[in-house]
Amino acid sequence: MNKCFPEHRIYDRSDVEVRKKEGLEPIKGPVQGVVDAPIEIHENDVKIIVDIENGHKTGFYLDQRDNRYISAQYMQDAQVLNCFCYTGTFASYALKYGAAHVTNVDVSQPALDMAKQHLIINGLDVEQASFVKKDVFELLRDYANSESMFDHIVLDPPKFVDSKSTLNRAARGYKDINLYAMKSIKSGGYLSTFSCSGLMSAELFQKIVADAALDSGREVRIIKRYSQASDHPVATNFPEGYYLKGLLCQVF
Repeated sequence: MNKCFPEHRIYDRSDVEVRKKEGLEPIKGPVQGVVDAPIEIHENDVKIIVDIENGHKTGFYLDQRDNRYISAQYMQDAQVLNCFCYTGTFASYALKYGAAHVTNVDVSQPALDMAKQHLIINGLDVEQASFVKKDVFELLRDYANSESMFDHIVLDPPKFVDSKSTLNRAARGYKDINLYAMKSIKSGGYLSTFSCSGLMSAELFQKIVADAALDSGREVRIIKRYSQASDHPVATNFPEGYYLKGLLCQVF
C-alpha cells in the first residue's frame, strides 16, 4: 500500500466485528503519515466532515454517493423525512437541491449534531431542518398514527442481518419500517428505501417492500433501483459483494 500511495496519509480501520469470525484480530491506527481527524471531503458538490478515527467503519458511507444525488432530484420543494440519518448527508443533498424541509432522525445525538454542522458548512439554512433523537421504529409508528405526511421518506438503516439465522427477524424489521413509512407518504410522494445487508438478496428485499405496500393499503410503483457506487465493484467469484440495494418507489 505504501508503494502504491507514497504521498498519501493512510489510516487502517480494519476493526469490524466480522474479522473475529475469520480468526483475525481487529486493527485500527495510522499506517503511513499522521491523519488529523476529522477531515473535510467533497462528494459531488457537497462538503462532508469525516471522523476517520471514531466514525462508523471508515467514518463515512461512500457507497451511497450516487444514490444521494439521485434521490435529491425527487426532493424539490419536498417535506423530507430522513430516517437513520447518521451525519445527515442525505439532508445536505436534499436542501442543496431544493427541498423545503428535512426532518433528520437518529438515536445518536453526536450524529445529529454533525448533521447540523454539515448544513452550516454547506451554507444551507438550518431553519429548514429539524433533528429528532428517537428510535426510528417508534417514530414511524407515531407519524403513521398521527397521520403526519411527507413528500419523500428516506430509509437507510444499518445492517439488520448478521447471519443467516437472523434473516427472518431482519425481514420483519425491514417490512415494519417500510410499512409505516408508506402510511406517512403523501399520494404521489416518494420512498427511497435501502438494505446494506449482504445476506438480503435484491429479490427478497423487493418482496418485503411489496408485502409492506400490500399491508399498507397503498399503491406503490418502483421508479428506479439503487445500488452501491461504481467504485464498489462486485467480483464474479464473490457475489456477496453486491450488498447495497435499494428502491425508489412512488406511493399513491
